[in-house]
Parts: sequence; C-alpha cells; structure tokens
Amino acid sequence: MEEEKISLLMKNWSIDVDVLNRDSQKAQWNKPSIYKLPAPTTGGSSFHNNKNSAAYLPYTVSFGPYHHHKGDHLKKMDPHKHRVLGHFLRRYNINLQKLVDSLTTPSCRWQQVDHAEEASADPKTLPVLQHLMDSYDSLDDEWLHDQDGFLKLMILDGCYMLEILQWSSVSDYNKALSSGSVTAATSLAGPINDYFYADNDPIFSRHGKLYVMSYIRRDMLMLENQLPMLLLKTLLGAVLPAQRKENIEEHLNMITSNFCRGNSSYKNRNMGSCLHVLDLYRKSLLSNILPDDPQAVSALNNKNSDCWGSSKAKGPITMFSGQPASADQKNSTAGNDGTDEDIIRSAMNLHDSGIKFEKSTTDNLTDIWFEGHILKLPVMVIDDITESTLLNLMAFERFHVGAGNEITSYVCFMDNIIDSLDDVKILRSAGVLHNAIGSDKAMAKLFNEMTKDVTPDPESRLEKIVQKQLDEYCRSRWHEWRANLCHTYFKSPWALLSLLAAVFLLALTICQTFYTIYPYYKPRGT
Repeated sequence: MEEEKISLLMKNWSIDVDVLNRDSQKAQWNKPSIYKLPAPTTGGSSFHNNKNSAAYLPYTVSFGPYHHHKGDHLKKMDPHKHRVLGHFLRRYNINLQKLVDSLTTPSCRWQQVDHAEEASADPKTLPVLQHLMDSYDSLDDEWLHDQDGFLKLMILDGCYMLEILQWSSVSDYNKALSSGSVTAATSLAGPINDYFYADNDPIFSRHGKLYVMSYIRRDMLMLENQLPMLLLKTLLGAVLPAQRKENIEEHLNMITSNFCRGNSSYKNRNMGSCLHVLDLYRKSLLSNILPDDPQAVSALNNKNSDCWGSSKAKGPITMFSGQPASADQKNSTAGNDGTDEDIIRSAMNLHDSGIKFEKSTTDNLTDIWFEGHILKLPVMVIDDITESTLLNLMAFERFHVGAGNEITSYVCFMDNIIDSLDDVKILRSAGVLHNAIGSDKAMAKLFNEMTKDVTPDPESRLEKIVQKQLDEYCRSRWHEWRANLCHTYFKSPWALLSLLAAVFLLALTICQTFYTIYPYYKPRGT
C-alpha cells in the first residue's frame, strides 16, 4: 500500500514537472526586462563592488521600485513628481481614477505586451499592472505584497517621465516641424502652450534644461532605473482620444530618442517595439538614419545584414564571471583554425603597419569595416556620461537573453585598439573619437577599465572577421618590416635624427670610398 502511494506521488510529481517545463519555463525567462544587478558576494564578482559601481546608481531621480527612496538626494525629487502629476491631470482634463483603471484592466491591442503570446495565461485576461510587475526580475517583498503602493509608484513615476520626455520635445517643437524630423501625424505632445511652467521653475524651464535635464538623462539610462515602455504607452493611451492612439509607439520612440540623443536624431529610424528607455537607446545606437531613396534603404539593409548577421547573439557574453579575462588573453586570442593566434594590435601598431583610420558613413556602432588598408569606425563622442551609459548597456546585454552583444563587442574592440594616449590621438586625429572629458589619457583609461572582467564573444563579427583581417594584413612581411621600422626609428625625434645621421654618415663613407678607389681605375689620358 505504501509503495502504491509513493508510486502515485512520484507519477503526479513527474506530470507537474513536465507541465512546468513545457508551459511556463520559456515564458518565465521572457518576462523580465529590468534587472537588479548582483550585490557583493564572497569570492565572486559584482557590479557594485568595483570602481565603476557608481555608474549603475542614479544621482538625481529614481524611476521604478529598485531605488525608490534610497537616499535623501533622490527623495528631493518627490515634490516635483507630485506637482507634475497634478499638472498632467489638469492638462488632459481627466481624474486620477482613469489612470488607475487603465493599469488595473487587461491590456489593449495598441499596448502590445512583449512576449505575451508565450505567457502561460492569456495576456488579455491579465491587468497591465501584472505585466508591469513581471517586468522587474527582483521585486522586494514590500512591493509584491503591496500592489496598491506599486500602482501609485508606477503612476507617479510614469507621468513624471512622460512629462520630461514630452516637455523636452515640445520645447523645440516648431524647430522640429520645420526640419522635418517630426510631423503632425506622429507628434501627439500638443502645443507648447499646454506645457506652460513658470520661468523660474527649477526643472521645466531654460534653467532646468541647462542644468538639470542632463543629470535626469543620465539617470534615465540606468538599467536598474527603468520603467517599462508598456507603462508609458498605457498612461498616454488613457489620456488621448481613440483616433490618436495608433501612433503612440512611434511618438514615444521619437521623443525618447530625441531626449537621449538630441533633436532630430529619430529622423527615418525604425526602432520597432522597445522594452524601456535603455532598450530604445541601445537600438538607436545600432540603427541607421535611413536615406529617403528606397533603393538606398534596401542596399543599406543588405549591408547591415552582412555586417552583424542576426541581431541575437549565438552565445552570451561572459561578464563579471568567476574567471575574468587575463592580460595574456587581452594580448592574444585563439585563431579560428585552432592552430594559430591572432595578435590584438593597438591603433598605433595598426597605423605603423600602414592602416589608415576613417569615419564610417553612419552613426551605427556596428558600422565597422576593414577594406584594403582602411579601417572605418563610427564616430563616438566621449563625454561625462559615456562610461555609465555604455556600462549599463553592456549589463543589459549580459542579463537579457536574446538582446544581442553588439555594444559589448564594440567596447571590447575599442579597448583592444586603445592601450595608451597615443592610440587615442590617432583615432581623434581621424575624427573617429571626439574628446569631451579632458585628456587623451583619461579617454584611454575609460575604455581600458570598462572591459574589466569582460570576455568578448569569439563568435562576434568583430572578433571572427575584422580582427582576423587586421591580423592577416599586419602579418605580411612588408607590413611587419614597416611597423618595426616605424616603431624603432620614428617614435621620437631623437631616434629619427639618429637614423638620418647614420644614413648621412653612410652616404659620406660611400662617397669617400668611391673617390678613394676611383683614381686607380680611371683610364689614362682622361
């Protein structure tokens, strides 16, 4: 009898495990898109226990639950969030209950919940609030057991983020209309008069745009400081008439891209559906500004498909693993045939070998090509928030399965060719890098430290093709001789002067020898 009970128990358990694996495991890993970075652990690596830890923490404003009220400096923004909510409700002439209802009812067609088709339950039966909670991979018990508090947080932070994005957009609305980067069909923000704030407003004023918005922009690109794009769609959809809801996604993509990258940066880009602001910013860095000519668009798309292949990585990047990349690994990587090693050369070494650096024709970070003796690289402006932004983008690629590894591959590639300030000088002279943080030494240090404990994907195009092409070019006997000559004699003016002096003395010696022996062979009578 006992054996029958045990057998029945094991059978039921086996069925439960099979159902769990078949129906819900894939949906479970597809839901989260906003990640809490690992805390320090004994003997392990962590995002928060290294010199770059501040790059993952907001300075001015918190969005979402992870940093809510974590520090007095973030609490200072709470009064502004509350007054913006009141301003938001008055402008659209709605009450707070309408926003509450929009988040506590099943999602609509235009809200486009990502991965909804793979969820174990019908997404149409789930309230938007549940999708928002599922977007966070590590919600504290405080939020899991207090959905009302979570709902209040989403409305407060969501309206504040929307106000920032839309106010920044309409402040240059007329300029954008005249330039063609926005049309009346895609702009849902409304006239500038609807966003009136006092001239001395600390945030929504010229003063705030100059001195506050840059800090908010930085905080808005922190992985732990994200709000689901579904939240922004839902809130905006709740206040717009039905006939204007079809362009919500395009409108949000436009104002977010323009806020993060500057006005008119969205023109002719196709972002598609995005998970949050950081995901949209990442896609904007990896997409081209498409030309107006359809044939040119087709050619550019074909080029991009050859450049990186699938947008999803064949294998994940190992970041902050238990076995970080060593110095030897940085100096050499295994060759594709398994018998040779490709030496990773700096920009100075490549330059000495005869390679010329030029700017790519697009601002796409994947637009890296080596043709003939020319290495084309996209232009990158290095400023005070570049490090934190790239680190958060790399962290997103590390944690979000299927996001791709293009940003990580780009940063690793730049670290490979930048070892010292001399390398930065070469890239800066070519117009590839623009230094807005100070010295060239500081820029070199920035790239070298960002890739600490990061192992590049050996299957990425930059590692598998471009790096191999560069190595094959530099391995040729003529290019090796040229590089050695440049490295030995042209590194300093004294070495060059010594070489010229040696050549001059050699020429004098040859002339002296010639005039010494010439009379013995000179015919008589001449």
